[in-house]
Parts: sequence; C-alpha cells; structure tokens
Amino acid sequence: MGLFDKILNGAKEVIDGTKTAIEKIENDMDQDVNQYADNKKLAGKERYDNPPEALPPVSVQTYLNGNNVQFMISDDFTKGEGYMNSVISFKYNPEHFGVLDDIYDEENITISLQEGVGDFDEIAECIEEYISNGSVSDVEQFEDYPDGKYMFKVKMLASDYELYYYVLRSDVEDSYDHDVLLLFYPYEVKGTNLEKKLLSCFDEVAKSLTIQFN
Repeated sequence: MGLFDKILNGAKEVIDGTKTAIEKIENDMDQDVNQYADNKKLAGKERYDNPPEALPPVSVQTYLNGNNVQFMISDDFTKGEGYMNSVISFKYNPEHFGVLDDIYDEENITISLQEGVGDFDEIAECIEEYISNGSVSDVEQFEDYPDGKYMFKVKMLASDYELYYYVLRSDVEDSYDHDVLLLFYPYEVKGTNLEKKLLSCFDEVAKSLTIQFN
C-alpha cells in the first residue's frame, strides 16, 4: 500500500469515527428529549390527579350586551385576556398548582363569558343544530333546559381541547350571535380529578350567574 493510500484510509477512519460520534450524540440527545417529555407527562398526570381543593368563590360583576351580569367564581381563577368576543375571562391559576415549562399550558384552562360565539365554529354549529332539531348530536354530553336563563349545555371534544358550555337563552337568529358561558381545557385533563374540580367550579359559575336586563 502506498503512502497516498495510507493517507486516504486514515482520513476515512477519521471521518467514519467522527460520523459515529455525531450519531451517538444525536441518539443520546433524542433519548434525553424523550425521557424529559415522558417525565413531564408523568408529572402533569400526577398534578392533574391531585389538584388542590378549590378556593372559596368571589363575586364578579361585568356587562353583557349592556346588561349587568354577576356571578361567583372560585378564587383559583384569575382574570385573563380571553378570546374573541369575551366580555370577561379567567384562567385557572391556583396558588399551589405549580409550574412546568411546559407540555401542558394552564393558561389554556379558562372560563369565559362570550358575547356571541366568536371564532368557536363548533359551538355555532351545535346552536344551529339545536335551533333546527331541539337537540345536539355527536357530543359527549347534552342537556336541554326548557325554561330559564339557559337554552342548553354541551360537553364536547374540539381538536385537542374539551369545550363545556352553556348557551344563554336568546331570540337572535344567527347562531354566532348567541351568548355563551364557556369552560375550555386541554384534552389531557379529561378523566382526571382536575377535570372534576373544573366542572364543579364551572357549574357553580353557571348556577350563580344572574342578568339584570335594562
């Protein structure tokens, strides 16, 4: 073997060794990322299965279509920015919930009072179906209210989130113009003790909501 061949073989060994080292580093990094994600999922599930007790409710006042609205909401919820058409919105933010940086985003657990549906097309479709048929199909939960402040309530999956909402009684014709009280939370919360807590807190908001029509 000539000198030139020895140099080429040596260079090839260096390249192959470098490539192997890079591949090992990449594999180790992938394993670390996957392990980190798994640990966060386990931490998130444990956190969702062991939520703190709900803090006592506080009174809230706002306006809906120019009418005074009042309701009670657990102090676990703090006022946030809300969505399109929100007149007031609260995110779930209990003192002892802790922070992860973050596969699950607690800012996406919200209670919102909507003056119209806004960009929740799924809700508008359910309202349209209810107006046409007096019921809503293909949802997880539906309850009709023959009288009172609400027309009906629904619990349904929308993409990666759960929507649980009450539609306020109204004589408007466009399904997008109906006012809605909405609980919005990630699908991963479903079936956990945190979901039970959220549903209980939200139902208390709905039960306590009063409107003083001008």
